[in-house]
Amino acid sequence: MPNYRVIHNGPPKRRAVKMQQPQEGFTTKAKVTRVIDGDTVDVEITRKVRVRLKDCWAPEKKSRDIVEKQKGMASLAHLAAVIDDKEIVLFIPADDRGEIKDIFTFGRVVGHIFYNGEDMSEHMIESGHATKNKVKYKYVGSRATELYVCF
Repeated sequence: MPNYRVIHNGPPKRRAVKMQQPQEGFTTKAKVTRVIDGDTVDVEITRKVRVRLKDCWAPEKKSRDIVEKQKGMASLAHLAAVIDDKEIVLFIPADDRGEIKDIFTFGRVVGHIFYNGEDMSEHMIESGHATKNKVKYKYVGSRATELYVCF
């Protein structure tokens, strides 16, 4: 049975602009204490905070699918090689009213991590270890097919 990719383009996309300077929100220096997977890290501010990289979707390391699991482990290794135990800048964006309130997802802060001036979300995507859009796997028996879901 062939694997099919279903691509949904979603709403019109805004032109991608690399973030040069963080906009209004919360920005602080932090230290990466642990890389969880290719799009999630623990950082220490005054206490440890789990950060979900914004605009970055890495394969899951705890997948039932062997290929996705291998990609997830490779993604984790790549991000760890770049930022594990390094001083970084954490940026948590504010909403349109300048408030930071709905920033948690699954117990993680959603934000951008900058290392040596580079956005790690963009780095992971450009290095091929993550995608800009979420990839869901649909299982047919024991075989997984990739479904791309754009938000």
